[in-house]
Amino acid sequence: MPQLQVLDTFPAFERFWREVRNQPFEVQIDCWEHDYMARWPELLAKLKRNYSEEGLDWKRIARTRVFPHLAERLPRMRALRRNLLRTLPDAWSRTRRALGVNFPVQFVIYVGIGVGAGWATRYHGRPACLFGLENAAEISSGKKGGTSGAVSHEVAHLAQDEWRRRAALEGLAEFRGAYLQLYEEGFATECERRVEDPRSFRLRTGRADWLPGCSSHRAWLAAKFLRDVKARRSVRPFFGSWYNIRGQIECGYYLGQEMVREWTETASLREVAVLPETVVRRRARATLLRMAAGTRTAAQAS
Repeated sequence: MPQLQVLDTFPAFERFWREVRNQPFEVQIDCWEHDYMARWPELLAKLKRNYSEEGLDWKRIARTRVFPHLAERLPRMRALRRNLLRTLPDAWSRTRRALGVNFPVQFVIYVGIGVGAGWATRYHGRPACLFGLENAAEISSGKKGGTSGAVSHEVAHLAQDEWRRRAALEGLAEFRGAYLQLYEEGFATECERRVEDPRSFRLRTGRADWLPGCSSHRAWLAAKFLRDVKARRSVRPFFGSWYNIRGQIECGYYLGQEMVREWTETASLREVAVLPETVVRRRARATLLRMAAGTRTAAQAS
């Protein structure tokens, strides 16, 4: 059985924050980079590279979107970290059994620069789930949402990547394009729904209105996604927590999950995970066109 491996950097962040909490943002950011994060250079490099690859200045993002809110969100970060450490063993065990994960995964808890609440990647050459408490606190601020869904979601990414590599297909890091992103996130979100209680499924936003809000705009969301792809506009607003579409954040996770759930009506989850890229693009567009027209499969309508 793969053992649970956790790297918790939050105690180091607490020590760092006590020293700089009354300093200007520029000083805080400099110390975050050269004091707190310097102990984990690979993690630091990953976070900065995420922005540089998109042509963005990570320091500007940190100065305008992250550090001005750290003080107010610190209590929530502490609560989320406690909850994550408490629920992680059970969430990892349930997800591992449900998806048949037979490789070790390292879980890394940190305070970053807004890259994401959860990130499935590789760390020290091994599969890893990175949990950014600053993003998690922003998304679930003032809500009761738990963290087990984030665990199942990110482990599902790692499982799909492993299955695709074993099938000699593209790994998730090689995916490019809006339809492939929708497929990838939809797959992980459908896994999340299956591992967690489907009756109370709310993604990791912790918002009770998230699923009803997205469902009520299902056809419109599908049509907008198609329009944005055709116009070559970024679909980042469908996935980023700093955006909202008709009052809801991360609508792309809902839309992708609806798509993947439909595909699993005629194929197993494992079969859907290893569809060739050309098939994904063709089927994703066809499914979204059907959604935009307001039609559902017989299983969804019942």
